[in-house]
Amino acid sequence: MPPFPHAQCPMPHAQLKIMLSRRPLWLYPLFQIPSILMALCLLFAALFLLLGLGRPQVAVAIAIDFSSSTSGTVRNQEIQAVSSYLGANKALEEQNQIRVFGFASQVQALTNSFTADSQQVEGELKQSLQAPNLEQQLGGGTNLNLAIQEGTAALSGIEEKRCRELLVVTDGIADVNKSSIEEAIARKVKINAVVLGGKDSRDLRRATDRTNGIYLSDEASNLEALFVDTFFTRFNSNRRWLIFWLGAAFIFFMWMLTLPFDRWLFQGLIGLDITLAGQLALGNALFWTVLTAIVVWQLFGLPFAGMC
Repeated sequence: MPPFPHAQCPMPHAQLKIMLSRRPLWLYPLFQIPSILMALCLLFAALFLLLGLGRPQVAVAIAIDFSSSTSGTVRNQEIQAVSSYLGANKALEEQNQIRVFGFASQVQALTNSFTADSQQVEGELKQSLQAPNLEQQLGGGTNLNLAIQEGTAALSGIEEKRCRELLVVTDGIADVNKSSIEEAIARKVKINAVVLGGKDSRDLRRATDRTNGIYLSDEASNLEALFVDTFFTRFNSNRRWLIFWLGAAFIFFMWMLTLPFDRWLFQGLIGLDITLAGQLALGNALFWTVLTAIVVWQLFGLPFAGMC
């Protein structure tokens, strides 16, 4: 049996005559309009990628572990990671507002306030680190719960147009109360965390998952790269706009294929009736339009509804 039953019967003469007399596909508005719109969406995607358009405004509270187990090399690597983040921040046209905290049994602000002046943050951080009684004031434990509470409270004073990111670095495993996580959600604060030494903190992982933050577990020697290549890049990414334009381009591409599918696939190759072929071609475009819109909305979010 041939692959398609219709191959046994020649195409009706009237239908074949209609197909041969039709204009080329590219002369129809149903082909031209989606093609133009697809090209425009791809152009916008390229411009947003190359020029960094649509990047969010960001405020970041960085809480670094000053417990007794982080003294020495690990402490220096934490501080160097913060310095690397500040260095990357200087390259932005609109810099992140940053404030740094140290925590152990207690939490203490190491910079005065949130500011977009990275040079000022560096100066204030250096001055705080030189205080002789800093470790005594912080204690020797690891109070992650308090660090999250204090970081959330500080970020809650930032204007709502800015994305609120809390970045916690620790080498310890400690409890995080559900109330602290719920408070962060209510304040629209994303909790991001790095657990040093390859450990796994279930409470911190839950906190980052619930607030749509980033959870990483790695060695302290990789901390500087994580701060710049992962956290800084993700916080300042315009990927929602990129996904939006690429998704729109795909939708218009499927509409552009409506006439080729109708004429070449459903009528020409499969040999379907003209009416049924047109319905299937339009149904295919509608299906991918709805599916793509749902995927982009649910997985990435719409950029004009908020960048955070």
